[in-house]
Amino acid sequence: MTVRCIQAKMDLAESFVQLAEEMPIDHITVNMVADRIGKHRKTFYYHFSNKDQLIIWLFRCELGIALEQRFPAESLIYEHGDGPFATFPYYLRCTDGDDRIYNARFFDALYGCFERRRAYYRNVFSKLGPGTLEHYMLDLYQPAIEDDIRYLLDRELRKRDIIVQGSARRAIDNACSAGFLADFFTGAFVSRFIQRLNYSAMGRTIDEISPYENVIHDSLGWLVHQQVCRLVRE
Repeated sequence: MTVRCIQAKMDLAESFVQLAEEMPIDHITVNMVADRIGKHRKTFYYHFSNKDQLIIWLFRCELGIALEQRFPAESLIYEHGDGPFATFPYYLRCTDGDDRIYNARFFDALYGCFERRRAYYRNVFSKLGPGTLEHYMLDLYQPAIEDDIRYLLDRELRKRDIIVQGSARRAIDNACSAGFLADFFTGAFVSRFIQRLNYSAMGRTIDEISPYENVIHDSLGWLVHQQVCRLVRE
């Protein structure tokens, strides 16, 4: 994607943001977005198929830039393939010396992107259902959290005798639903972020819950550890 193309998309996105801070998103038309920057509606459709795609693009673009600026390249995670957002990192996995996942700074960066445009995102997240940013985030991050769970599972199994690793893994795959845990914790953090945006009097989550700022991955690590211990005993 060329610099000119990115700038053209950002101009349209900024126009949409300004309108979204003035009125409900459903009231915004493509003509209004284009007219605000002196462009024809065809310019909008050259870059975006609809308003929902614009919303997702702006989210992914600004989050990707923030992640690239704050974290080492080797920790960043991108989508597979050559989709429209493949050049933007959307997640990362930071680990400490014990292979513990410490992703509190990622969630801080993610929330910072929303906080920067609080009024806009409050309007965006007021729209529910398929095609919305909330729905997109659930679909985007559920597989990433599930990959983290399987990483934590591998970490636990490496601590066990090699003889029992195979049987323990099979038992865990049957008894422990990584998909369920990923759904639960993805829904929890997305819902929490939306709540924070809707109540401006609240402080930033990362400040409020310290020293439990890594609560998602520490909780996942503990759950995986408990399940491995139980199944190995059996």
